[in-house]
Amino acid sequence: MTRINMKFAIMLIIMLSNNVELFETQLFSQALVNLWFPKEPNIVRVRTLDEVAIGKSVRILDFIGLVTRHGYPAEEHIITTKDGYNLKLHRIPDSPLSINKDNKKPIFLQHGVLGSSDLWVLFGPGKDLAFLLADQGYDVWLGNVRGNTYCRSHVKMSPQNADFWQYSYHEIGTIDLPNMIDYVLDYTGKKFLHYIGHSMGTTLLFVLLSTRPDYNAKIRLGICFAPVALFNELSPLFQQAINNYQNIMKFFNDNEVNELFPLSSTNIASNKILCADNTKTQPFCIAVLFLFAGSDPIQMNTTALPGIFGHYPAGISVLTLYHYIQNILTHDFRHYDYGYFIHNDIVSERYELEKITAPLALIYGAGDVIASRSVKTFNVLELHKRLSNVILFEEVPYKRFNHLDFFTGIDAKSLLFDHVIEIIEKFEAKQLNRSLF
Repeated sequence: MTRINMKFAIMLIIMLSNNVELFETQLFSQALVNLWFPKEPNIVRVRTLDEVAIGKSVRILDFIGLVTRHGYPAEEHIITTKDGYNLKLHRIPDSPLSINKDNKKPIFLQHGVLGSSDLWVLFGPGKDLAFLLADQGYDVWLGNVRGNTYCRSHVKMSPQNADFWQYSYHEIGTIDLPNMIDYVLDYTGKKFLHYIGHSMGTTLLFVLLSTRPDYNAKIRLGICFAPVALFNELSPLFQQAINNYQNIMKFFNDNEVNELFPLSSTNIASNKILCADNTKTQPFCIAVLFLFAGSDPIQMNTTALPGIFGHYPAGISVLTLYHYIQNILTHDFRHYDYGYFIHNDIVSERYELEKITAPLALIYGAGDVIASRSVKTFNVLELHKRLSNVILFEEVPYKRFNHLDFFTGIDAKSLLFDHVIEIIEKFEAKQLNRSLF
């Protein structure tokens, strides 16, 4: 396990932050458009490590392979939404360490922007939250959303069709998420489940619970890692991007880019080389992550970078990015307005966060440049003010904890995951006591 030189990484971050023009000129050539936004992923997914090394094609373990290699059972379920998207839902139904074999409580994990279910199981038992929950006797389900690496399928359309990508997180929150939750509850015969979401996974929950009030009763407890809905202030990098949003949108339109950063064979192969230990290019990989997530060299396992980039980023629609840009520009949390960027006038409906009644726990990292604080204020604090049933509002007890540390932090188990399991157990104990009296 290698821990990087903090000063060197920070110097790279500062250099990149002050030279964003490089991305607009040299890097954004057609060659890099093809690299960053390929039309075909060309990935072969396999389920054993022996198969990974076979042939010349880029092969990676799928979710089933990532889990079963450790002796845990895993399942894949396919559901089709009412608008035709085929979603793959993953499950860890048991654990070799679990004593509880019957009447397991379902818990649902939802990834964020550019993620997939793989992010919850990359490091293995004793480290990843999904394995730890299975060890505690929970029935662990993991969602994937339309357009990510597992859900590039539709009953009529191909991802090559621009119409395939005509959705934002609104459709994911109002269609994909309730479909997945209902499937889990129907399959397990339960009336409610625990929900843990990260980043966009929390946005989806807020969208669902504010637009479909009946789903509040289906969420036993919602735990929100790095919750994202409102943006009062931005990091310098994100502010510069927002200042140039029209050029960014023009670039995507001119190059017919509908999907952002899909998982592809080219990216996996190049990152395996560029981001490996003892390479001169690895600090660049680290600096890019820190630019978008926040700087935390102490929690970054650099040896794991090629493995992480073998499953991340996993793709999302450009319209999802536009929806977040709309939120930032309007300082509000509203449905996507297809006319906003044309007329510069917002008329879409507001998500009424105040109407969410499900109990929620908001957990954020002080070093997170997306879903945390700035010098003047907290983005998550404003969110907390608007929600009516927050039972816990808490900062991870480590000042550099960033947006990706919720998955990749070396000490995530001791800093966060053990506490999350304790939160759930205490919540359940309180609910049991209430039902007895």
